[in-house]
Amino acid sequence: MENDAEQRLWEIVEQSEVALLVTTVEGYPRMRPMTLLAYEEDGILWFATSKSSRKIEEIAANPKVAAVFIHLEGGAYAQVFGDVELVEDDDLKKEFWEEEWEEYWEGPEDPDYVLLKVRGARAEHYLVEEDELWVVEFAD
Repeated sequence: MENDAEQRLWEIVEQSEVALLVTTVEGYPRMRPMTLLAYEEDGILWFATSKSSRKIEEIAANPKVAAVFIHLEGGAYAQVFGDVELVEDDDLKKEFWEEEWEEYWEGPEDPDYVLLKVRGARAEHYLVEEDELWVVEFAD
């Protein structure tokens, strides 16, 4: 059953039209659309952002986040809850780099460009048509 739940989770993540990263500010959630760069089936999610963005301060104050994926056409959504860390590994930054990001950063060496690594602890996903909530726990 767990494998089926995990498989469905990653299907929703892959097919989602909308991805949101949720941080907490003064006790309230703050959401923003983000592009998922990659995921690992052990619950790791990768995003890119600017060190100068306000989410960096929010993460420093509280690294607990949620990544929400909405698959509108499929009638499903998924949430991955975990801790996020900033990653400045030059090789990883080059590996994830996309040319269209040049409107935001000068290149993968730009000091403002940083990766966000969400280490998922738990995930939930809901399938509207089946009216089912599935839960996935990731190992430490």
